[in-house]
Amino acid sequence: MKPDSKKNITNKDLNKFAAQEIRDVSKEKEINFFTGQNIAISISDSPEIDVLGFSFEHQKNLIVEITRALVIHGSTLIYGGDLRNNGYTRLFSELVYQYRPSDEVDKLFFKNFFSFPIYLKLEVSDELDFIKNGVEPIKVSPPKSLKIDNSKHYDPDTKENLFIWSESLSKMRDEMSSINNARIFTGGSMSNFKGKYPGLLEEALLSLKSDIPVYFIGIFGGITSRIIEGLKGEDPQELTVKWQASQNENYKEFVDYYNSKKSEEKIDYKECVKFLNEYTLEKLSDNNGLSIEENMRLFSSIHTSEIIFLVMKGLTNKLKK
Repeated sequence: MKPDSKKNITNKDLNKFAAQEIRDVSKEKEINFFTGQNIAISISDSPEIDVLGFSFEHQKNLIVEITRALVIHGSTLIYGGDLRNNGYTRLFSELVYQYRPSDEVDKLFFKNFFSFPIYLKLEVSDELDFIKNGVEPIKVSPPKSLKIDNSKHYDPDTKENLFIWSESLSKMRDEMSSINNARIFTGGSMSNFKGKYPGLLEEALLSLKSDIPVYFIGIFGGITSRIIEGLKGEDPQELTVKWQASQNENYKEFVDYYNSKKSEEKIDYKECVKFLNEYTLEKLSDNNGLSIEENMRLFSSIHTSEIIFLVMKGLTNKLKK
């Protein structure tokens, strides 16, 4: 029995369907298709979460469940984050420590990328704690083209320093993207970021251009929902310099400065939206192992079990190949 896409599916049904489908596929060749696969999670707090009727506890709960499913099946998690006490870096670290198999305590199940200059704030105690939890901290140095002192911390309070942060974050995201086998998106800040684009937008563009399996969970809104709108052929106002400048009065000045420094890869929201529009839902489905209808459900579902079922189904379909 398989879930009927036209009927409401209960959490109990979805847990049964998800577990059975993954078991059936695994028995097919007696292997775990997730073992050794690098699955990146792109998440940050959405400014719309309250308006949509959710809380950050709902977002945390979803991430806990997705992380548990991935770690139990042998995946290596990939995330690029900072060291905030209540941030996702520390949450993922604790989850990996809790859910990694007891007979694989020496294996690293999570790689956390730190960009310059964020990693300068890493203490030895932080690194030891990460390693104890099965986490590999990866420090990504700034691009050599910046010609800066990489032992110095630059506060992002001028357009010059923001350029350093932006280029360093882009380099980190490039390196992350080069080892990812799949990526999952949800939530995401839409403005007042430290890179050239909202972080999840930049990561989505890199992932889609690589044609790896990508999954967009729209439940919490944020930049993920605007990316979804772009994939549907729409033109979100948030993906414009005009809207970004209305949220941050210094952003237009930074864009002009950035584009004057870069002969290629300029900040260009029109090109971003054009790329998303032309990527199409058909191509997304071909690459992520879900049908268009299933992706549409992933965009809109508010049920944790259904979301996990769809992500794991897509990953299983793609990784077994």
